[in-house]
Formats: sequence, structure tokens, C-alpha cells
Amino acid sequence: MAGSPNSSTEEALAALEERLGHQFADKVLLKLALTHASISAQSNERLEFLGDRVLGLIVAERLSADYPAESEGGLAVRLNAARLARKRGMPQALRRI
Repeated sequence: MAGSPNSSTEEALAALEERLGHQFADKVLLKLALTHASISAQSNERLEFLGDRVLGLIVAERLSADYPAESEGGLAVRLNAARLARKRGMPQALRRI
């Protein structure tokens, strides 16, 4: 049904996958991971905990590769300033009230 909240969610998820260049195998898990806790009876806090660590590792690895001469302190500043989620369009895919 075009224009329904569900189709809007599906379109946002498809757009996110396109921006990331990755097709997620488990769409249900993807929706849960992107669902704000205020609108879901099922908690995604464990996924959020894990996802934060995975994202941090990916960003840290990329920064290390992109700035091989940078000190640990300089890399930490860059890591803290990274806005990967915003650049990749994840806020538009987040489900909230």
C-alpha cells in the first residue's frame, strides 16, 4: 500500500542499504536495530550496545588507515568527531515516535 507508514519504512530501509552499499539479510533484525526504544515493546539495547562497538571499531580502523602518521591522541580526537551515521543517512532510517 503506497504511502502507508510501512511502505515509508521499507523505502527508508532500502535507501539506507543503497547508501551503505550493503543488503541486510535479516530485515526484521535491521528494523529492530533501527527502532527507538520508546516505540517498541522489544528491547534493542543489547543490539545498540554491540552496534556501538562495531561502528567504533570500523571508524577507528578507517581513521588508522587514512591517517597513518597521526598520534593516538589525534586519532582519538578524530574518532570522537566522526559523524559516520549522519553522513550515511542513518538518522532518516531511525524509527521513533
